[in-house]
Order: sequence, then structure tokens, then C-alpha cells
Amino acid sequence: MTQNAAAIASERELGTALSSKVQHLRRLKNMSLDALAKRAGLSKGTVVAIEQAKANPSIGVLCRLALAFSLSVTDLLSETSQEITDDPIERTKSATLWQTPQGSEAKLVASTSGRTMFEMWSWTIAPGDVHWSDAHSRGARELVSVLRGSLKVTVGSETMVLQAGEAARLLTDQPHSYAAAGDHAVSFSMAVLERSEET
Repeated sequence: MTQNAAAIASERELGTALSSKVQHLRRLKNMSLDALAKRAGLSKGTVVAIEQAKANPSIGVLCRLALAFSLSVTDLLSETSQEITDDPIERTKSATLWQTPQGSEAKLVASTSGRTMFEMWSWTIAPGDVHWSDAHSRGARELVSVLRGSLKVTVGSETMVLQAGEAARLLTDQPHSYAAAGDHAVSFSMAVLERSEET
């Protein structure tokens, strides 16, 4: 199986799993399609497409859905939601949520659930690839730290290039994107903080 075919198969599996999970959670919480769409800040058509496994949701959409259910993205995508424990140390499993045939990938390393969601990500973006993200929830913040290469970050109408060893704070409640700024792949870590809005 080629890398491109593997990526397509992975997206289909993700879409099917997400479809079942969103339907189950929505019914469990006795939420209508309209109510879920409003709480997640999405259109009803988007929610319907996700429940029918006809959508390929972006990372931003996954984050909005997770917040609407007070879950982490990891829990939203897993077969069963993990209960939050009081254990001082809890092992987590990473999940690759975006990848391209050129070798780019976004890996969710760890996350918390609840009305405040905190996530740790590991990213690699190959030259020529761009990851576009919809606006996250109001007030969403990201911290990025470049490990290797050069990162071009665009948030709204502002663009900045970060070199290896540099970091930045981002307000990502508006459309944003990430790309390699040079001829080599860029690797960076990211922390995301989002809070669900009271409804």
C-alpha cells in the first residue's frame, strides 16, 4: 500500500469511528443536532456530515466537537472515553490526526478532558505542505516551539517565521496555518489550551 493510499484509508477509518462516537455521545447527552452544532460553533450541516461519515473534519473541528462534549480529542476518537483519575502519573497514547504523502504529520501526544482542554502535539511539516486550521473556540491559545528547521506561522492576517530554538504564543480563535519556511522539513512542538463556553 502506498503512503497516499494508507493516508486515505486512515482518514476513512477515522471518519467512520468519529461518526459512531459523535452519534453515541449526542444521544447519551440528549442533545439535538442543532444543540450540538450551536455548542460546538459548527453548522448543522457539518455535524450531519460527520454523523453520516461524509466529512473529513479538520483538527480545529475535532477540537470544537471534543470541547462540546467536555472531552479531549483523544477521548473523542477512542472507542471508550477514559475516566479522569487522581493518579499522580497516567500513561497516554499518541494519535496521528493529520498526515500527507510527503511525510508531514501532526501527532496528538497527550491531552486532558473536561471544560478546560490542554493538549500536547508533535508536528513535522515537509516543504510544500501547508496545514490550514479553522478558528478554534473563543480565546484558544497555542504555544509553539521549533525544534528543527524554519516554521512559517500565519494567524489571521499576521505572519511570522520562527527558526529552530525560537517559540511563540498564538491566539488561534481565528483561521491559522503552519508551513515549512525553507527547503527542509520543520519539526515543532505545540501546546494548546481551550475552554468550552458555558451554554
